[in-house]
Amino acid sequence: MTTVDIITDGACSGNPGHGGWATIIVDSNGTTTEFSGSVANTTNNQMELTAIIEGLQRVAPSLTVHIYTDSQYVINGITKWVFAWQKNGWKTKDGSAVENQALWRTLVSLTHTHVHWHYVRGHNGHTLNERANTLAQQRARAITSSSSKQSDTPVRMQLTEDAYPRYISLVGSEFRQHATWGECKHAVHGVSGALFKKVRNADELAAQRKLWKVHAETP
Repeated sequence: MTTVDIITDGACSGNPGHGGWATIIVDSNGTTTEFSGSVANTTNNQMELTAIIEGLQRVAPSLTVHIYTDSQYVINGITKWVFAWQKNGWKTKDGSAVENQALWRTLVSLTHTHVHWHYVRGHNGHTLNERANTLAQQRARAITSSSSKQSDTPVRMQLTEDAYPRYISLVGSEFRQHATWGECKHAVHGVSGALFKKVRNADELAAQRKLWKVHAETP
């Protein structure tokens, strides 16, 4: 089975504050591709999770994936804590809602038996981890106060029937489709139990509707 490596990192200027994420994908031929982005008013843990989600959304689910992260929060969460969270209805031992639940639910939906997790110590000479850290830090610093203000109220773009990829969200019983990640994030950020996902085509959209039990006539 074809193997890819995903090396990720997240950063935040202040916690919460302006954040950045980076994911580096190395395919079986050794080709390296970098992706990064920034988010206003976020946390370091949210950026760590986002970096991995962005990476997994960019590789085929049939591949064997090795993920390298310096976040113990992510490693412990996905390999240990998440099973109890799911069993308890996404509640912690003390009965409170799991933090960053929407991100965790999305990560779980992208994780399969061929995804393998590796912890790397940050700033310890791992070349691609250091590169991911640099990209994430650059993105976090690049956010200006004006762009932050705009990101809180993104302009909703019109979706055409054949426009893919797109983002979908489910907040309570309200299902929505979004042209951009900014629109989707604005809909789910800070909402306990909210679900979201990127879909690449109509078949993926239909499959996710079925999984979320959303009727086809819902817009």
